[in-house]
Amino acid sequence: MKSSPKTLLAALVAVVTATAALAPARADVVCDESCEAAWARQRADAVPRTAFYDAPSPLRWAPAGTPIRQQSATDYTVPAGTKVTRLLYHSRTADGRDVAASAVVLVPSGASPRRGRPVVLDAHGTSGMAEDCAPSLMRDLYHGDQLARFLANGYAVVAPDYAGLGTDGGHALGDKTAAANDVLDALSAARRTVPGLSRDWVLWGHSQGGAAALAVAERLVRYPVNGYRGAVVTSPTANLAQLADHTATVPGLGVFIALITAGAHAGDPAIDPGRLLTTEANSRLEVTRSGCLGVVSAVFSDLTGPSLVRPGYLTEPRFARFLKANSTGTQPVAGPILLLQGQSDTVVPVSMTDEVATALRRTGSKVDYRTYPGLQHDTYPGQTVGIDDGAMTDILTWIAGRFAGGIGTAG
Repeated sequence: MKSSPKTLLAALVAVVTATAALAPARADVVCDESCEAAWARQRADAVPRTAFYDAPSPLRWAPAGTPIRQQSATDYTVPAGTKVTRLLYHSRTADGRDVAASAVVLVPSGASPRRGRPVVLDAHGTSGMAEDCAPSLMRDLYHGDQLARFLANGYAVVAPDYAGLGTDGGHALGDKTAAANDVLDALSAARRTVPGLSRDWVLWGHSQGGAAALAVAERLVRYPVNGYRGAVVTSPTANLAQLADHTATVPGLGVFIALITAGAHAGDPAIDPGRLLTTEANSRLEVTRSGCLGVVSAVFSDLTGPSLVRPGYLTEPRFARFLKANSTGTQPVAGPILLLQGQSDTVVPVSMTDEVATALRRTGSKVDYRTYPGLQHDTYPGQTVGIDDGAMTDILTWIAGRFAGGIGTAG
């Protein structure tokens, strides 16, 4: 999830015309003024999807992390002199199927240090379900203002999209195994493609990406990756059943139960959204095929509680198994972990992350847990300051400490 850009009124007229092609085809799914404005923002920020993202057909098997193709890119809003490389690489689905995934690698201007630039591996927050919702298909890289802070400190950034975003095949949002694969395989592909990267890396994940980061850290306990120096995890969507229950009952957060449902169906097609969502909510789910977070949020903004979900939806057997199997924050993780949470977060309440911190510490994992008064889940200029922006000084100080071999205390 990301900071919302200002509405681009000049683009709105053109977007109203384009909405017919992009918005849900059903006449009974109303796209009101806020929905049309969200489409305007999405289109204004879009980088055209090209054949670069199309996997070879057939996709010949190769080890996970093997690059498929690369290209230099200049169509992003990044600090001057930043070298951007777009990657297509082999990853794996949760059941081990070979799949193409995309990513970008950002390298700051100037000569690289003798030992190469330390790497921040970025697991991004929820952007949507559609191919066009890949951060690498957004001019601002979805949260480029935060990525710029890492670049300014001399770090390279490897930013995977997750399979199904950018590439075809569907995005299994919430599937922790697939997410961990996409993140780690992006790092492998980047090292094989982009020169000047050091062996040292830290992981940074927010929200959906926070859960992905925890999934990676769980895996690293059994399968270490050289150079890992720790992870920064902010407001993770760790307990999916809790998150689904919470977002289904809080006005304005229906977008997340819609995306969790769509993601669960992508991960397990036997999960029937019609058994989880009301008829009205299910009729609007088509918007997730083309609209990203802002659009889906607008379409579902008026649905909550009994108008959104069916009674007993959390106990539907396959859905319940998906939520339980893909929750994080209860198993030992490779650390150290810097776990950060805004006390005013309405999407992932502080009580949820309190439980994650307690559970991880019980496993013996090394966790530095900090909460911040007044910080929300995301930044919306003039309205809220999100955890990543509000705690960025602490994040950068901790990361610098990890790369220096210290404990990364706050400054």
